Amino acid sequence: MNPTNKTNTDPNVIVSRPLPPDEISPKSVVLRVLAVKNVFYRNWKLLVILVGIGGIAGFIYDMMHKPRIVYTGSIMFNLGGGSSSSSFGGDLGQLASAFGLSSGAPDANIFVGDNFLIYATSRPVLEKTLMKTDTINGKDTLLVNYYIRHSGIRDKEWEDNDSLRAFYFKKAKTPDQYTKMEQIVMAGICGRIEGEMAIKQPERKSSFMQLECFMEDEKLTATFLNTHLKTIEEDYQKKQTKKTREMYEMLEQRADSLAKIITGTENQLAQYMDQNQQVVVAQAKLKESKLTRNSTFLSGLYYQALQSADNMRLSLIRETPLFTVIEPVTYPLFREVIKTQGLQVGIALTLVLSIVIIFVRETYRSIMKE
Repeated sequence: MNPTNKTNTDPNVIVSRPLPPDEISPKSVVLRVLAVKNVFYRNWKLLVILVGIGGIAGFIYDMMHKPRIVYTGSIMFNLGGGSSSSSFGGDLGQLASAFGLSSGAPDANIFVGDNFLIYATSRPVLEKTLMKTDTINGKDTLLVNYYIRHSGIRDKEWEDNDSLRAFYFKKAKTPDQYTKMEQIVMAGICGRIEGEMAIKQPERKSSFMQLECFMEDEKLTATFLNTHLKTIEEDYQKKQTKKTREMYEMLEQRADSLAKIITGTENQLAQYMDQNQQVVVAQAKLKESKLTRNSTFLSGLYYQALQSADNMRLSLIRETPLFTVIEPVTYPLFREVIKTQGLQVGIALTLVLSIVIIFVRETYRSIMKE
């Protein structure tokens, strides 16, 4: 039999089968490595030159920009101690019934869950903090002016604007009193502070909150943390007890009005009794009895209003949320030197750019050969 006519069943015949398209042979891997080696050998000078240019540019950038010194501080606090005013229970329920209000009043608490975290870093609260006056280095200083001078905003964001660099607030103002320049300044400051502070929950199962801040001045960082927490406390308590305070003010106004009416009625009664001491006419006695009855009735209403106002005052105290500082700001604050990464960034960018240029160059060369 001709050996060329052997079937595939012959064990002495070795059959070479093509590899599947999804598999790579060791030979192809070696060839690719050699090809990459050749490409690098042909273009290593270009690669070194471009990476060197990027490194030099990054080094010059680092030399022109000084390292940034940042002081980081934090204050841990707990929010609690106030009873909810949404249910109108106890004295509030009785008082609401007295005024004809329904016991199912809506919930007055607008700070639920993560809403408090957003509220604490919102611009309205930041503006209230910046417009507070604090004693810094023995002087009463508006916090926003101290921030302008020591936060570094004039040397970075306002470097090319002489009007902003020389600006300062003459007195504390509310947002509706700002001039156009003051609105621009406050917008820039609040935008910068939003990136310099954070409020978080250290532990998921804990009710503690932690307010953190990192700025370029140690005194500014500590003062801002303490002042901002005080602002949050005041504003939060004011909003949480708004409904109770409105009812308390209404009761005080009612008591004041009743006091004026009682005073007028008693003066009329006293004047009438002085003028008619010897009169025994029944009609005169009837008018005296009417004035006496009105005075007694008004006195009862007045004392009832005073008692309701006292109960409302106690309810206001119970509902006021309590901020308890767990860990205050302590000196010295953590000091960190943040250097620019110009050298590393320059080398990384030029390395990627070099690879792209070499790839385009080798592709063009391959096309021209074909």
